[in-house]
Amino acid sequence: MMNKVVALVRSSTGSATQEWRDAVWPHVEAAAQALTTVEPAVTGLVVSRVVKPFADNDPLMALIEVWGDGVGAELTGQTITLGLRDTENLNVTAATCSEIVFKEVRDFARDGSPWSIKLAGTAFRREDFEPDAFFDYWTNVHAPIGGSVPGVGGYVVSRAHEGQLGEESADALIAQWYVDEQAFNDAQSTEPAQAAWKDVGNYAMTTGTAFWLMTESVIIEPPVTGPGILEV
Repeated sequence: MMNKVVALVRSSTGSATQEWRDAVWPHVEAAAQALTTVEPAVTGLVVSRVVKPFADNDPLMALIEVWGDGVGAELTGQTITLGLRDTENLNVTAATCSEIVFKEVRDFARDGSPWSIKLAGTAFRREDFEPDAFFDYWTNVHAPIGGSVPGVGGYVVSRAHEGQLGEESADALIAQWYVDEQAFNDAQSTEPAQAAWKDVGNYAMTTGTAFWLMTESVIIEPPVTGPGILEV
């Protein structure tokens, strides 16, 4: 069975500077690469580096995404944690997820890609929504609005099942790709973007979330999961 594990690497001190992220990044990338020897069923591995958090002193350092037959959150999280044992003040949380692909990821935000920035963020369902209803609303109502925002490349939601998606145990992680940061900023003032943000409160929490702009390092090219729902 094809699984996806999402792991978040954070500073355990509750805050992080960009200088600190830059210094720790080689350790995180090496710990991610170690997964290929511990979990031989890995068929995709992408490490995302935070280049701009939306909140001051946000503790997130990196996001690690692993695809494979039977890969699990517990082993993935333990492997990354052990790989970081010589790096102080870091903790790792991981969750097994399923992907909801709204727009196929045609490339990642890596060197040489047409998409230089990935927007990633956590999402939490409103208390009056059961999980299935939350993702049904996202799929049928919200995604067509968000997917129409100018400049959006790939659009993927990772739905958490087992484990812990961040210390706050988010229900999902959203990811969208943009040509660059300016394209992302320009998109936020458009009517579709404003409509998407306005709709969030109809099904999801509007507090407690976190968003980041990231670049990506592709260690193993992930399997193709498109075309997306909005592209069929």
